[in-house]
Amino acid sequence: MTMFRFCFITLFFLAGCESTQIVNLNTVKLGTNGPVAINVQSFGGTVTIVANPKVIGTTVSATQYEDGLESVPVAELQMNVSTYFDSGPLGDTVHVIATCDDNPFKLISANIVIRSNNIHGVTVATARGDVTANGISGPVNIHTREGDVRIATPLAMNDSVTIENTHGNIFYRVRGESSGIIDATAVNGEATLDLRNGNAVILPGSTGEHLAAKFNGGTNKITMRTVGGNVRLFVIPNPVGSEPFFETDWISW
Repeated sequence: MTMFRFCFITLFFLAGCESTQIVNLNTVKLGTNGPVAINVQSFGGTVTIVANPKVIGTTVSATQYEDGLESVPVAELQMNVSTYFDSGPLGDTVHVIATCDDNPFKLISANIVIRSNNIHGVTVATARGDVTANGISGPVNIHTREGDVRIATPLAMNDSVTIENTHGNIFYRVRGESSGIIDATAVNGEATLDLRNGNAVILPGSTGEHLAAKFNGGTNKITMRTVGGNVRLFVIPNPVGSEPFFETDWISW
């Protein structure tokens, strides 16, 4: 196991009315093979995970954002991001860990982008921020706050899914060969299923805020929770639309 730290930085800031300082860290390239699982632990900020068959191995990039209270803050690296991968009987697992020891006002956040050619399994725990996973397969476990969770993939999803959010929405878009038992709750929001491929049974106890359903005969659990947001599940022929599904902004949510 080899630990990689993001050592080289390029500094620039957004001038004018934007009082945000940006510190770009170098991109790390990992020599992973075959399907990889992704495990991200972050003190806060956006996490984007993209499966792209054109990528060789796995690349991880990180950017530090720091909001100013009254002016643009001084360009200074204050967070630490490290990554490594280990190999097991089911393939490689890429670990990305972002920490910040001095962030009392939560003005600093990390923007982490991970790309690999085949991603099977995603685990993300970030204190706050958007989480996006495109083109993935396998089990999913995501925890965040104050951001949206977006999952869309052209691959069948037939493993367990757990997503917990607060003050944010959850979007889950999969193709018709997917399956599962849905247990979705959106406190002060709506939990809905748009199924255009396959069949579904709405189970007892479903309300506007809570959706209990089983679709396509699946037994894998799909558990979703949010407060102050909506849960939207789509089982459709083309979850990624007509746009290239290996880009981070390929779909309109």
